[in-house]
Amino acid sequence: MKVFIIHAQAGAGHKSAALAIKDAFDKANTGHDVRVIDSLEYANRLFRSTYIWGYNFMVSKAPFLWTFSFYFTDFKPLRPFIRTVRRMMNFINGHKLYSFIRKERPDCIVATHFLATDIISNLKMSKLYDGKLITCVTDYGVHDFWISSQVDIYVAAAEYTKNELISKGIQADRIRVLGIPVQEKFTKKLERGEAAAKLGLKEGLFTVLIIGGGLGVGPIPEMVETIAGTSEPFQLIVVCGNNEGLLKEIEDIAKRSKISIKPFGFVNNVNELMDASDVMISKPGGLSISEAMVKGLPVIVNTYIPGQEESNLMFLEKNGVGVGVKTVGETLEKLEGLYRSKETLDAMRAKAKQLGKPSSAGDIVLLVLGTLEKMVNTRKELTSSAVNTRKELTISDDK
Repeated sequence: MKVFIIHAQAGAGHKSAALAIKDAFDKANTGHDVRVIDSLEYANRLFRSTYIWGYNFMVSKAPFLWTFSFYFTDFKPLRPFIRTVRRMMNFINGHKLYSFIRKERPDCIVATHFLATDIISNLKMSKLYDGKLITCVTDYGVHDFWISSQVDIYVAAAEYTKNELISKGIQADRIRVLGIPVQEKFTKKLERGEAAAKLGLKEGLFTVLIIGGGLGVGPIPEMVETIAGTSEPFQLIVVCGNNEGLLKEIEDIAKRSKISIKPFGFVNNVNELMDASDVMISKPGGLSISEAMVKGLPVIVNTYIPGQEESNLMFLEKNGVGVGVKTVGETLEKLEGLYRSKETLDAMRAKAKQLGKPSSAGDIVLLVLGTLEKMVNTRKELTSSAVNTRKELTISDDK
């Protein structure tokens, strides 16, 4: 049977979640035809470039535009109108994906981005696709873009997410709280000393991991400078992503700092950096905080994208696994407070581990396999019923 896992290249988390599910399928060796697909590769060039560039531009250069568009398109009185316009636009710009799905006819589609959910829902409403649609919400809050009556099963990040889905009209029996899928490497833990040695860090120091995301955004240089002024025995790991200018700036700060600072560019071993750390300072992306919770790592949020990341921060604070700060000075105060209060830090770690869902990807695979099994049984029943009906008609004709 065919299973398509469809994401969109608008933010790295959606793709990472899709790849985590694919890896779990590969490990399970189910024998099914499982493919990962970027929905934007099937959109026209203008729509694709505008979609990706527009998102990156607004969140990094014009957050006020993103804030307005996020809340405007989620405003309850306007939802029916926005849904109609959105589906028309997606139909016009995503016709290649429509054609591809109709041609390939996958038995089940797992969507990790709302664009795929919307396009497949249109096909289902038009009776042009009769397979199952499972949508994995990759944030802890739920924007209206995720909502569709055509989704067979929603995978929610947490009970918090489930409650938001229910508040937007999704029936509870269509929701499974399985978490946001993380890659298997985050479910395996290096001992603290082993991780420190592997990364060239000093042992026994309170270690702070600062991540600026792929774009290296946020007041990271000011933050590093401020934290470097502490009198406590800290060391910093700073991940600058693809921002080469930021990397050079942090390297310059590290040369004159009285505390140990380890700068990195883009890395593929964030899991090991987390194993070596006591606290992470980061934007609250759905996937990144899911990875941190699986590792039992408390999070300090220094900046966030208004909208979905704001909801993620609310989830962290409500559950006692993270805290938001507004200034770099407050960031240092929080760090020093956690260092001095081992009980508070240990409680946050324990709560993070409790909320983390390391088996999410594998659980989603089991959900898909169960869905496929029900489809096979239903088809067998329908085939058997049709055969019996033909037999009865034949006997009636003979009489």
